[in-house]
Amino acid sequence: MNSSMLNKAVNFIWFQTTWFLVIFKQYEFIWAIGLLFIAFFAFSRAKSRDVVIMLVIVILGTLVDSVLTKTGLFLFNSAVYLVPIPVWLIALWGAFSLTLPYSLNYLQGRWVVCVLLGAVFGPVSYWAGERFGAVVFPQTLWSTLVILSAVWAVIFPVCMGIARGIEQYFTDNSQTQFERQEKS
Repeated sequence: MNSSMLNKAVNFIWFQTTWFLVIFKQYEFIWAIGLLFIAFFAFSRAKSRDVVIMLVIVILGTLVDSVLTKTGLFLFNSAVYLVPIPVWLIALWGAFSLTLPYSLNYLQGRWVVCVLLGAVFGPVSYWAGERFGAVVFPQTLWSTLVILSAVWAVIFPVCMGIARGIEQYFTDNSQTQFERQEKS
């Protein structure tokens, strides 16, 4: 296994570990979730890029899930303070964002595949969360899944595009900096 494949595998395992802690334990192991993020950034070779991707996707995801919560698609048992969704769900958006430039980067530019994967696996993730008691669907299961499918058919490719744009920005700027150093 080459280092690129190993990095993708580690990133995938990191995300799945975070997902399970968030869904099954929510606030009980928030310290462990924090440690997972610290470990991620300790090993990241593109910390600035990763922070920007995470912040942008977390803001987008928080807005999307807040709208879905306010419209009655979701109910959460967790205490919520500043936004309509729990902090653990915001952490999950952060973890998801950090898969985009790593374990999911092979999907860059494959927009139809992103639409299809988003339409299928976005709702599946929420449904799994519902089955494990992390979220309640007050509407019928099928209507909720159809709405989530439509939302994720758009959101996943948008997230991939955002990650790609940020990655390109950092790549262009680092090359420009390097070229300036070469000319000096």
